[in-house]
Amino acid sequence: MLKIIYMGTPPLAATILEKLCNDLYPPIAVVTQIAKATGRGQKVVPSAVEDIGRRLGLNVLTSLNVNAESTLEVLKTFKPDLILVAAFGQILKEEILNLPRLGSYNVHGSLLPKYRGAAPIQRAIWDGEKTTGVTIQRIVKKLDAGDIVLKKEIEIEPEETSGELMNRLAHLGGEALVEAIKLIESGQATFTPQNESQVTYAKKIEKKDAILDFNLTASQLFNQIRALQPWPIAETKLETTRIKIFKAQEVPPSQKGMPGEIQTDSKTSLIIHCGQATALALTEIQPENRKRLKIHEFLQAFRGNFPFNKIGS
Repeated sequence: MLKIIYMGTPPLAATILEKLCNDLYPPIAVVTQIAKATGRGQKVVPSAVEDIGRRLGLNVLTSLNVNAESTLEVLKTFKPDLILVAAFGQILKEEILNLPRLGSYNVHGSLLPKYRGAAPIQRAIWDGEKTTGVTIQRIVKKLDAGDIVLKKEIEIEPEETSGELMNRLAHLGGEALVEAIKLIESGQATFTPQNESQVTYAKKIEKKDAILDFNLTASQLFNQIRALQPWPIAETKLETTRIKIFKAQEVPPSQKGMPGEIQTDSKTSLIIHCGQATALALTEIQPENRKRLKIHEFLQAFRGNFPFNKIGS
């Protein structure tokens, strides 16, 4: 049986780990980020990979720095055949990459060489891509630049959020990784160099990315809103009140308006004029310090007299 070390942290990586175990490739060791305090109560919560790993009875190691000498010495004792990585959150140094007999491999959430980097799933939706997928690639020193073992493609649904797509790609990634392991184990894997002329990058999503700019087109904003779920959630301001936007739809504007101007019947619709004479209907929002609301629920509070005519800065 192959001696596999698996490294991952979030739910996507936990789903892939479960697939490995179900297909008779249980790792001899699982490495994940050390539990961190989260939320308002700062409760220390283990990663999704640590949680599923312990429930499956696997040997789980938590690490603040996987490249530390003490961790490296522990990993050496396993004499691994493979190191497999999925959304681990730490960059592996060459000493670790060179440990396994058959190499180190990564599950990446895009069709490389497109969308190398930290946020390939979110950026694909933000850019309005119609397809994406997963790539199993050999890990090298340069980020996401290693030879490709295989790719699997998937269509992006028209209203799909990053969170929803991430869940589907997790299952696809598990299937792809198992297939790749079988090819590598049997010596039938082919290693295809990436075309550097086709490289694009998916930079990390930051909190500041949440702010909507209504000078953009409705289509661009619709994609941004989908891309920013489950985090950090698109937002804007209604005068001084912060509004998170969960769902919206592109609609044809029934009248002219400047970007950010509001068109509403004060009962069931709240339409925002956007750039290039386009419009976006908000359908599910969350005002600051309130619960998530359908737009008709939000408008009910104003009793048929919505007082605002502009949104955003």
